[in-house]
Amino acid sequence: MGGMSVLVDEAIWPWRGDRWAHLVSDTSYAELHAFAAELGLRRMAFQGDHYDVPAAVRAAALDLGARPVPGRELVRRLRTSGLRLAAADRPGRWESMAITRGLDGRPVLADQAPVSLSDAVATVAVDWVTAVVEAFERSGEVAVVVECAGGVGVVDDGRVEARRTDGDRRLELLARW
Repeated sequence: MGGMSVLVDEAIWPWRGDRWAHLVSDTSYAELHAFAAELGLRRMAFQGDHYDVPAAVRAAALDLGARPVPGRELVRRLRTSGLRLAAADRPGRWESMAITRGLDGRPVLADQAPVSLSDAVATVAVDWVTAVVEAFERSGEVAVVVECAGGVGVVDDGRVEARRTDGDRRLELLARW
């Protein structure tokens, strides 16, 4: 990635038995999301202006060309770029969202879900009977996660963000309103 400005600080934050770091871009969120996709990160791991990454993923990020910087430098560069969000402006925690299933097993989203997300779910190619489907919401975002051992395909129409991970066995669809 020419001209890339993805930064990662030290993995010093203990959580879930590992040490964690912050992955950011001081150029754009689009650059950060593209880099995170290359790393195989779930889109739902985005914290509004950064991804939290465990030490092993930090090492992979460095191998892909992320620049190591001290934590203070990372925050300074993020603020200078205008991409740093105040704590109050960062999205909250993902909360489970109730879904039902139609006769074919396809999920039916709650009324508050964006129409674009419901339309995107309709394009997913998967065995709905064996697929595990979950829906989540947080401030201004709704995500549907579909997992199936046989694989998950999607026709990306550009209205929602679609990211496949785990060897194409997991699909995340994300919409904002």
